[in-house]
Amino acid sequence: MKIKSLIRENEALVPVEVEINFTAGLPQIQFLGLPDQGIRESIHRIKSAIRAQGFEFPKAQQVLVNLRPNHLKKSSRGLELAVALGILWESEQLPKPQDVVMVYGELGLLGEVYEPEDLTTDFEPDGNVLVWTGQSQNSVAVFDRRVLSCLQDIREPQEVFGVPREYEVQRPEVDLHLQFPERQAKLLQVVALGEHSVLLAGPAGSGKSTIARTLSALLAAPSQDDMHTISKNNRGGGEAPLRWRPVVHPHHSTTALGLIGGGVPPFKGEITRAHKGMMILDELLEFNVRAQEALREPMEEAVIRIRRSRYVEEYPAESLMIATTNLCPCGDWVPKSKVVCGRSLKKCQSYMERLSGPLVDRFHITFFTQKREEGGSVSGAEILARLEECRMFRARLGVKDSRFRKLASRWTYEELVADLPVFYMKELFPKEISSRRRELATLRVARTLADLDQSEKPQPHHVETALKMTFHPVEALKRLGC
Repeated sequence: MKIKSLIRENEALVPVEVEINFTAGLPQIQFLGLPDQGIRESIHRIKSAIRAQGFEFPKAQQVLVNLRPNHLKKSSRGLELAVALGILWESEQLPKPQDVVMVYGELGLLGEVYEPEDLTTDFEPDGNVLVWTGQSQNSVAVFDRRVLSCLQDIREPQEVFGVPREYEVQRPEVDLHLQFPERQAKLLQVVALGEHSVLLAGPAGSGKSTIARTLSALLAAPSQDDMHTISKNNRGGGEAPLRWRPVVHPHHSTTALGLIGGGVPPFKGEITRAHKGMMILDELLEFNVRAQEALREPMEEAVIRIRRSRYVEEYPAESLMIATTNLCPCGDWVPKSKVVCGRSLKKCQSYMERLSGPLVDRFHITFFTQKREEGGSVSGAEILARLEECRMFRARLGVKDSRFRKLASRWTYEELVADLPVFYMKELFPKEISSRRRELATLRVARTLADLDQSEKPQPHHVETALKMTFHPVEALKRLGC
């Protein structure tokens, strides 16, 4: 007899075929197909549960259980219910089901059946498969299933209908009451609306961490699909379910393996936990060089591809990257500022050499913070209100133009230049822009600036303003040896 169940492959549940056959021999269960120690231990629970519930274990017969595909190492919390029911169906102690069934549950020694915690969070079965599982007090699944409290309930299982998945979404209000200088307020609007990666450089106490922290509350509300993905990527550790986009804040001692993932078998890194949210790299220059460089590809492609031994995995990594740093050991220096400190020029230059040019090029925006900012101030709540108006404007444009259904930071070069006359590229862009990546970042930020003005197409002043955020600060860093 063949039935279906589930095994764990890395961090996911995948279907497995359970084939059961009886042969003459000692009354025991023999697993085939690379089972792990946990599955082997289930032999005793299966035999005890069958007998405790008044059924008979086959006499003078060996139960062979083949788990296909055969080449995968098997690990599972719920195969034991599948094997127990398979034995009862094959021995004709119970009528065999007419439909294709998937069975997944844990057994107690007295025949109690429990639903594994990972079923309703990690798996969504095909609509044609009938799922048999155990009782659970907290389980809410999106699919219909038949629930057993014990093996005897197989004759009259409880029908439990699936319910639509719904995650609670709650915007954090952290720092929305704060007042921001006009220059910082503009930055917050641009980064939050277009979700542009940004490098914040400047003296200690100039607001870098506050800007990064406030951005989380200004991002667009996640959809239910986004929340489902976020929930899957941030499960574990006994933490409360997230109600908003994740904010991952790795310490600067985190290795490249910890940031992007890897190992055998591969596991997710911090950047995948930040998928659909934010990653804040505080004190970027204190991170190991290898850790910094490992972020270059995922920042650009928004995915992590890992090959380890026979494992090939692809993890999502679409996160808003925020990095903060000081530019010299004393922490007070920024371009065009005069700072007197006791550090030698050689020591300052060696500190700056930790900042990788190719990594800086991946950040759309480079912003120099200052301890004293001139001009008026804008509250975080006022910034959010304006952003919501701009998002409604983009939603209206998205009805007739599919480009506006995605963030400006995800537009391609071809999509961006479609709205720009040819002379813009010739007259507005400095001839010093040798990097196509800088050009693309400028166009994307200009698109966001146009959205802030609720303009359908970018204008020359949008491009000029974008250059002050994407090109001129990077050139200032290069002149200092970056």
